[in-house]
Amino acid sequence: MEPHRRPHRITDPGHRRQAGITALGFLTLAIVFGIVGLAALKITPLYLEGIRVKAVLDDLKEEQDGKGTTANNLRLDLASRLYVEGVTLQPDALKITPGGNGYTVHVQYDSRTRFLADVWFLIVVDEQIEIQR
Repeated sequence: MEPHRRPHRITDPGHRRQAGITALGFLTLAIVFGIVGLAALKITPLYLEGIRVKAVLDDLKEEQDGKGTTANNLRLDLASRLYVEGVTLQPDALKITPGGNGYTVHVQYDSRTRFLADVWFLIVVDEQIEIQR
């Protein structure tokens, strides 16, 4: 390279370039990761409960579809499966309605948990299946 085009650098061996994170930067990063981690810890159980409800409904459909079941048998079977999975529902969260060729099973409820102070997380579970007689 031509001498007049060379970049100007300090070539003093005692002068090193700084690398790393400052204490304030580290503290900010730790707070952000802490808040995100706490949110994940709070939301995960609610989300997993919704997944368990969906799996129970899918299993119920697979087992009862086309077997000539009744609404009362569906309700008892669903309640026992949810109990085994550790899911407790309010009585109005589960609706079984007769349809043309079977029943519609509809589960709808809200789960909420406190995050920080007056901030809450709300998960809405709304699952529905059709079971043929």
